Amino acid sequence: MGVLDLLMGRKAQSPAKPRNSRPAQNSIQFEASQLSPQSVTSVRKDVLRLVLRELLTRNGIPQGWVAADMLRTTTSSKRQEALHVRFLVRRWEPRLLEHGPAIEQEFAHRLLILDPQAREWLSGFSWQFVLEDTRVCPPLPHPGSWTAPSAPPQEEPVRAPLTKPGDIIEGPMVLPRTSDEVRADLEQLLALRDADQKRHAQGGDHFAATRPATL
Repeated sequence: MGVLDLLMGRKAQSPAKPRNSRPAQNSIQFEASQLSPQSVTSVRKDVLRLVLRELLTRNGIPQGWVAADMLRTTTSSKRQEALHVRFLVRRWEPRLLEHGPAIEQEFAHRLLILDPQAREWLSGFSWQFVLEDTRVCPPLPHPGSWTAPSAPPQEEPVRAPLTKPGDIIEGPMVLPRTSDEVRADLEQLLALRDADQKRHAQGGDHFAATRPATL
């Protein structure tokens, strides 16, 4: 087939096959199929996304709080193509920073379960803030607060019981009284008032005239 045939779009004719030709037995051969570097990288990125989704779901972290970028890079030792995971913090939550190392460790653990060879093509982790609203973030504290020792938590003092057996209670104390006792006191006060009114009505004098005492 010449160059002209290629330009005209003509197809090359296949050579005629002999009529009595038969395929030889046990002559089937399979060529080793290898994925292209782009396909390998795509599959690895899908694995990393799956690991992140599993990690967030199993630990109760909402999916919209953390995302990840899979960045292509090379390993420092073997100069082979690798992937770097950059976590994207989309929501301000201080606990994500507090537990960041634990998130990286669990991510690597789950990745190695799916692909034990990930040690060779995973280069590491990094974090980036992509917050929609940074007004919820606190400002920088005083410079000396970074190295100042943290104050120990204050414990509440143990309060002693108010009284102990045998103690004397100082000051006035009101004891609870029953309704019968209150009624009896009220009747006694009314009786005293009535007796006093009767004495005044009869012209009685409670106080006698003062007389000088004899020596």
